[in-house]
Amino acid sequence: MPTAAIYARKSKATDKGESLENQINRGKALCELREWDHVVYEDYDVSGKTLERPGFERMMKDIHNGKINYVVCYKLDRISRSVNDFSNLIEELNSIDIGFICIKDNFDTSTPMGRAMMYITSVFAQLERETIAERVKDNMIDRAKMGKWNGGPVPYGFDLLKETIENNGRNKKISKLVINNDEAAKIKEFYKWYLESDGSIRSNTTRANEKGYKTKNRTDWSHNQMSRILKNPLYCIADPEVYTYFKNNTDVQIINDKEDFNGTTNGLMYYNRRKSHKKTTRKRNKDEWILAIGEHHGIISGEIFKSVQEKLNFNKSRAPREGKSYISPLSGLVKCDRCDASMSVFGSNKSKKRYRYFRCITKEQKAKVLCDNSNVRADILEDLIVNHIIGLCDNKKLIQELIENGNNEIENNKLPLVAKRNKFYNKLDSIENEINNLASALGKGTLPELIIKKRYKELEKNKQDIKTRLNNIEYELNSSYEYSYDLESIIQYIKDFKNSYRYLHFNEKKKLLKSIVKEIRINRNIVKLELYFLPSQKYDSSSFCLRKDMDSY
Repeated sequence: MPTAAIYARKSKATDKGESLENQINRGKALCELREWDHVVYEDYDVSGKTLERPGFERMMKDIHNGKINYVVCYKLDRISRSVNDFSNLIEELNSIDIGFICIKDNFDTSTPMGRAMMYITSVFAQLERETIAERVKDNMIDRAKMGKWNGGPVPYGFDLLKETIENNGRNKKISKLVINNDEAAKIKEFYKWYLESDGSIRSNTTRANEKGYKTKNRTDWSHNQMSRILKNPLYCIADPEVYTYFKNNTDVQIINDKEDFNGTTNGLMYYNRRKSHKKTTRKRNKDEWILAIGEHHGIISGEIFKSVQEKLNFNKSRAPREGKSYISPLSGLVKCDRCDASMSVFGSNKSKKRYRYFRCITKEQKAKVLCDNSNVRADILEDLIVNHIIGLCDNKKLIQELIENGNNEIENNKLPLVAKRNKFYNKLDSIENEINNLASALGKGTLPELIIKKRYKELEKNKQDIKTRLNNIEYELNSSYEYSYDLESIIQYIKDFKNSYRYLHFNEKKKLLKSIVKEIRINRNIVKLELYFLPSQKYDSSSFCLRKDMDSY
């Protein structure tokens, strides 16, 4: 008997649109009519603009495992609101002979007309989403042109003031930036430090951390955060000098007239710098950026801001690049176990020899007082890791112990999730019983209808919340704990590594190590190695720090 996947999705917990229960019930009715088995997959409070949803991903995994013959949904936009995602999905389903049926739109991929109509409908679904997004964007651009703050994380140097104003007889909430005097004083320091003869982003970051200055989120300063502060015109007062700088040296659109840059207290703000890209954003071309005079007060004069930008541009053009002699095949795999930061490779001359070291980037980029981990000779670490992996081949007993420990750890990690899953299933049963009791009370007239409806909505919301959590737990159980370690496969993998590693070129070695080594953590002379096919191991390697020709500094 064929098996159908019934997929249901609801974006938000509102009364609008078809509920998940209605979508599922209609899918079940179709399956009963055609005498199909069915499996239900659902996503609650998840947008249709992406296919990266727990319920949907579980369904696709089961499809590729041969458990599903048909996909059934109530409406096309429950599957996706993206034409590109939808067409790729249909092609994928067709390539593995999986039928797709949409109940309300009465489409069936088994016919050319059905496929054509589905593509047309999905185009309109995407058009609707893009029209809404364009409307929101236009409104935000209009606000930017008026100097309004468009929201987002509150920038360092400012606080957010929320007010209620009357507009056309209605109360309206607005937000605007006001100067945080303590942080603004530090902004002035940062700009002053950078313009000193030895000023740099790195020295600024180190000085700020050594003085105990914290970011808006109460964390230590990093290079990127300091760089953004120095480049952001939000802090600059709108005066003639900064107008001339942006006009002559950048391609940004200045929407205010030259006369508006009169040196009063107002600052500047960028808008339209970024655009959506998949799940994140990308920078637009600079000729699309908008520069506007904001309602907020500036902190830095145009002369100082211009001098800092010129020094930044000059330093950027002459910034040195590390050569290939500094590269290690372990780059990107080594982390500091004392502060959890990455460890990068740098070069150092000792006794007329060139050595490569792994150094914690917190220590390098922020301040030495923030991390006291030792620097590690890269070549010794590489030899240690490679020899350790090769040595495992001759130590079958150790691998067996590690495998047993790893499999036990997997089972131990699964148990709390399984218990939580069972607890949620019990809660679902209780909710279903209460819903059935409410239905019975409504039929008998033993409770007022208003009270029953109110309680029913609460129970439905609780039910959907629990189902969402259950989906997440099932996804974690399937993706993280569905495998166990196998002795013979691991032995063969290590043998292949042993026979090939020494003969590979640098990039091939790096690629092979990244496929085997999950993470290397350094805590002074203690190394913790985690391989993809084995549980993590700890061992002491005092040779890192005690050899006379490689002392840390």
